[in-house]
Formats: sequence, C-alpha cells, structure tokens
Amino acid sequence: MPVEDITETSKILTTRRPVLSRRNWIMIAAILLFLPPLSFLFQLTQDSNFCGTWCPRMFFVWREGMTLNRFMMGFVRNYMGVALVFGILISTFFMSRYWCSHICPIGGVTELGSKLVPEKLKINYSGVPAPYFRYGYLAVFLIAPAVGIGSLCCSYCNFATIPRFFGAAFSTADFAYFLRSAGLINLVLVMALGFFAKGGRAYCNLLCPIGALDAVSNRIGAKTKTRVRVDSHKCTACRQCEEACPTWAITVNTAAEIDHLSCIPCRECEQNCSAGAITYEKNKK
Repeated sequence: MPVEDITETSKILTTRRPVLSRRNWIMIAAILLFLPPLSFLFQLTQDSNFCGTWCPRMFFVWREGMTLNRFMMGFVRNYMGVALVFGILISTFFMSRYWCSHICPIGGVTELGSKLVPEKLKINYSGVPAPYFRYGYLAVFLIAPAVGIGSLCCSYCNFATIPRFFGAAFSTADFAYFLRSAGLINLVLVMALGFFAKGGRAYCNLLCPIGALDAVSNRIGAKTKTRVRVDSHKCTACRQCEEACPTWAITVNTAAEIDHLSCIPCRECEQNCSAGAITYEKNKK
C-alpha cells in the first residue's frame, strides 16, 4: 500500500467518533441513578419512580374548583419534583439546557434506544413544526384542567411510562400498568415518538411540558450564556448538522440556523460539521 494511502487511512481511524460519546456515558450514568433496577435517587425518599414525591408535572397545574390551599399542598406533596423542576429551570437560565441534553433519564433512554433501531424503521418527524405543536400541547396541558375538561398530568406521561417499562420485570404493579389502556397508549407513544423516532427525541420535543418550560428558560437567558452558534461565513450549507440534530432544531437555507426553543444542545451538529462552522460558546457581545 502506498505511503499516502496508509497516512490517509490512519487519519480516518484516529478521527472516527467512538460508538458512545462522553455525553452518552453521562446519560447512562443518569439512567442508572434514576431508573430501575437501581433507582438510587428515588430510594432517598422511599420512592421507585417519578410518580408521587418526585412527580414533576402535577404540582403546577391548577384544576377547576381547586382552592389555593389544595394547590399549595401539591407543592408539599411533590416536593422532590418541585425541587427538580425549579433546579432544571434555574440551571438552564444560567448554563443552557444541560438537563435535557445530558442528564434527563427519560430522553436519554429514548435517544440511546433509538440507536439500536435500524434507520429504515425510524420515523422522521422533522416536518412537524415543533415549537407550535409543543406550546399548543403545553397550553392544553395547563388550561384543560382549569376549565374542567380533564387533566393530562398522568396521560401521555413519559416520566411515568419509561420507569415502569424498566421496572416491569421486577414489579407486578409496573407490569400491570401496561395491561391498562392508559399504559398501553403511553407505551405506544414512547415507542413511536422515542425509540422509533429519528434521533429518539420526538417525545421530548413535542409532548414534554418540562422540556417546553425549560426551552423558555433557555430562550430568556440566551443573551449571556453558552449556546450553540453558527458562523454563517464558514457554513457550506451541506446539511450534515440538520441530519444529525435529534430535535430537528436546525434548518439550512444559505446557512444553518438554529431554533433555540428546540435545541437541547447535544452538540451533535458541532461534531458532525465538517466545515467547523458550529461552535458551543458564550455570547461575545
């Protein structure tokens, strides 16, 4: 083999990305901390999942006929969920969406799980206008209980479904959850919008109220913090970043543009940009 070919081959081998990145390993560690069979963090409060003390969805929802006292008691009852949500929003305001991109065990499971699904079986949701759908769902999530239509807190809840999916092998209660219609519907949604979605993050991007609130916090604090940025002068509009983005937060016209209401940021776009046009840095202004 000519020396030039050997040199080129060695470059390819040394620059090839590992199967699991550093971010992936952080996601795996978070899954072990939160989800069965270990559930280390839940054991601190004698819980086994995000339902109950750790629920991040119910405490901020006002229901028709609810008194102020009952509303405030929800904060007491779900105190770990309250701490978790406010911790996420505050950290995002100052440091960007690190929870969604690295730590969230729910999004981590679906993203990593989607890597095991053949590409030809994956569903591409990039045609869905995510911000409109996401905040439309959030509006229904908040307004429907207030006007007496019904609560979505436990319906279409990935925080309930995925822990029970892992716990079904160890708990009869978790197994029985999937024998009920609500459990089956939630499981189908997690499969269709998670494991079989391109990028594995469609559920996060469309139906997660915590992710929707987190994106707003990210947008409000966007002027000073670190975020994904595109140098339009370097961008070649090759669409590699658009293809790699798990939340379809990138559109490419003459150059790539990032929607920070959908960006997590996982930095997959940065790692897949051959022109070096995408960086993760603080605002220079």
